[in-house]
Amino acid sequence: MRCIVGYNVVSPYLIVTFHTATRTFMPDTHKTQTQITNRIEQAEQLFRTAMKEQGHRCTTERIAVLREVYGSTSHLDADEIFIRLKQQNVGISRATVYHTLDLLFKFHLVTKIDLGHKHTHYEKSHGVANHLHIICEQCGTIVEVTSSELTEMLNRLCREHGFTLGCFSLQVFGRCTDESATGVCAK
Repeated sequence: MRCIVGYNVVSPYLIVTFHTATRTFMPDTHKTQTQITNRIEQAEQLFRTAMKEQGHRCTTERIAVLREVYGSTSHLDADEIFIRLKQQNVGISRATVYHTLDLLFKFHLVTKIDLGHKHTHYEKSHGVANHLHIICEQCGTIVEVTSSELTEMLNRLCREHGFTLGCFSLQVFGRCTDESATGVCAK
């Protein structure tokens, strides 16, 4: 599979990155480790502040969940996070993972997404551009698209209906072009 990361391949406003089911390439691949670390630290500080304001304890286990999501280059589900943390010898329960993900979502630090697997996946949202996921229903290939045209259209639609656009992450399901033509997905 060809991977184009961070290059304008369709228009000056559209950036496309490619994913596969086993290895995911996300926009962070062109960021330096310092930039990634800074984003994790910023998200952690926002989380600690929000937790304190809401009267919640900010435990090391909850911070570990945040760091796992922000340190990942893929879309994770709660069980994947739980397993990864257990492999790192973090003493955490599945309930804590799920509850922490709910808190991270409430504080706008993660986005819940449906990738067609009948369970929720999570991705970081702080410092990440609004985008959509185009997902092949057959092979699971995911293409992330960031488009200023889409943002402008959504802003207009929100205004027309009395809303102000916040963050968004959209999912579009289809089939790879190769598969549509031949009936077989080449990826």
